[in-house]
Amino acid sequence: MSTVELRVEAVALDWKGNPIVVLRELGGERAVFIWVGVAEAAAISMQLENQRPPRPLTHDLIVLILARTDVEVDRVVITDMQQSTYYAHLHLRAVNDTDPIDCRPSDAIAVALRTGAPIHIEGELLDRLDSERRESEAELSPGATRVEPGETTVH
Repeated sequence: MSTVELRVEAVALDWKGNPIVVLRELGGERAVFIWVGVAEAAAISMQLENQRPPRPLTHDLIVLILARTDVEVDRVVITDMQQSTYYAHLHLRAVNDTDPIDCRPSDAIAVALRTGAPIHIEGELLDRLDSERRESEAELSPGATRVEPGETTVH
């Protein structure tokens, strides 16, 4: 399967105040919005803003452990979305192990940002999400206003 590389564009709040990570395809206009927990949003935002906590946070600890065991993060791939829940794999490069590890996208993104690893999404999934977005826009009532996330960013 082919994948599309994404970049973290922002950490924002939706209209209810819930954190969202906004990912945009490199060289394109399509975007993916993933709702995350407050702690994960803070970990991602801190890394985007180059803030360093006085002691390692969980994602920093994971990166330190990987480095000590000579394991590198090869890439992150967002693999699926079912019932509003996203799924991801953390691809690690080690001497005898290249199997992807199932994880939450928010954790995978936080680790990828700390290691400089690329973030990808399955191409078919991005196409499906874009199609669903266009269908939902077509279903809006005449005169309805579409509100884009991102105005009130926490990053």
